[in-house]
Amino acid sequence: MALSPNTLADTHANAATPTPRKERNALETKRRILEAAEAEFAAKGFDGARLGTIARAASVQQALIHHYFGDKEGLHGEVVRSGLAAMTEGVWELLSRMDAPPKKTKAKSKAAKTSTKSTKAAALRTLAEDFVELLLKFFATNGSFLAILRHEARRDGAGAAKIVHGSVGPIFDGIVARLDAMRARGDVKKDVDARHLVLSCVAMVAFPFQEEPFVKAIWPADWHGEAFLEERKKHIVAMVLARVVP
Repeated sequence: MALSPNTLADTHANAATPTPRKERNALETKRRILEAAEAEFAAKGFDGARLGTIARAASVQQALIHHYFGDKEGLHGEVVRSGLAAMTEGVWELLSRMDAPPKKTKAKSKAAKTSTKSTKAAALRTLAEDFVELLLKFFATNGSFLAILRHEARRDGAGAAKIVHGSVGPIFDGIVARLDAMRARGDVKKDVDARHLVLSCVAMVAFPFQEEPFVKAIWPADWHGEAFLEERKKHIVAMVLARVVP
């Protein structure tokens, strides 16, 4: 039986349109490849990693890696971008909250001014807690990604530095700009250097996880336990607030 032109057109359209099942399978395949690649790059660095090893760990043909990511450099770059996304998405949401215009009040009495000051201090505490918590979750749960960055620091012409700069650089500048605006409004102390403050905050969070063997040697605690992470957050937040609250 001959097919009508409309039927033929529908057949070609259906063949060209990926089904939801195929899309789900593709996403799952890419997820397995990225997971295997992260482990391989973390263990051996870019130069030591082998696409064949990654393919076997992900239970796929090596050709699929080239299909989805081009080459080893492309795969490595996607691993770095995926690792950074865990932190950057939450920080952008935090920045949008910092952009919210401050509430205008008709604070004339001493009691009203005290209330306004307390409200601003509470807002600063919430921002500091959320920022530190985001960083702690990232550094405490992304050991493989941190290992990749350590390998990259020793590699000539490393492309990961450009990816980190492109992803995290705007966030760093954004936080600094917003802190400078808060300083101009009098919401934080006038002598606060925003760049040093942000860098110091990140350093206090990151150091125990970047240098975990050394830190555990001098303080053998459960650095990844929820209770300990909560204690660490409170300590860092207290130090930050002591520096910034007017």
